[in-house]
Amino acid sequence: MFSTLKNPKRVNDDAEMKDLQKTPEQLLDDLKRTRALLRSLRSQQRKSRDLKNSLTEKGEIFESMIEHCAVAIFAIDTQHRVILWNKACEELTGIKAAEVRGTSRLWSAFYEQERPCLSDIIIDGDLTRLGEFYKIHGQSVLLSHGLHAEGWYPNVGGTERYLIFDAAPIRAHTGDMVAVIETLQDITVLKRVEEERERLNNELLEAVKQIKTLKGLIPICAACKKIRDDKGYWNQLEGYLEEHSEASFSHGLCPDCFQRYFPDAAKARKE
Repeated sequence: MFSTLKNPKRVNDDAEMKDLQKTPEQLLDDLKRTRALLRSLRSQQRKSRDLKNSLTEKGEIFESMIEHCAVAIFAIDTQHRVILWNKACEELTGIKAAEVRGTSRLWSAFYEQERPCLSDIIIDGDLTRLGEFYKIHGQSVLLSHGLHAEGWYPNVGGTERYLIFDAAPIRAHTGDMVAVIETLQDITVLKRVEEERERLNNELLEAVKQIKTLKGLIPICAACKKIRDDKGYWNQLEGYLEEHSEASFSHGLCPDCFQRYFPDAAKARKE
């Protein structure tokens, strides 16, 4: 069986005939419905426009928050190109966003020769290379899927700095990685204080090792006052003490001994 296709012109003519057959009340109802539909469409257009403006405003606020954040922040896309470089990052590295944004020269802010940064390693997905490029590294303390690294850098922004890096992937609702965001903190002053404290502690420990303390029962002759050492030899008191402590002796005579050994001189001194 074949379906019969109606002539479009005939269909339009039939619709016009039906409209002509409507009463004035029916036509008025149609007009009211049409006006209500137009008002609804205009309301939806306003809501859509307001939503678009709201999203744009929120996006601008978010970008401004990142741009003026006190923590240095940058981000790269899956092609290793810099897509974000905030003002704190400019201040810390001495590199303007315009110089690095859109390029794959992220490494130049921290190294003299090209090599992967923490964000690059996340993009590549090869975490086995962490130890190759960072002496101190590991999982992020706060984000299980993020990475952490730190160390001394001889020339960042024209000076030596101790930097802490934390990087984490950004994923779309599908779960696909679209970018990696990374923060860096300069704790140079704190690290120098920490290293100086460690140096002083080591010096103190070394000094303590050099201190000799006499302990325990020491055998001493009741007559001549010699002391017997661990090997059974008898030593002069001052010699034993000098060997087993930091003390040293200067020799002289007390008044009683001076009188005993030099009675004439002692008598003359009294006179």
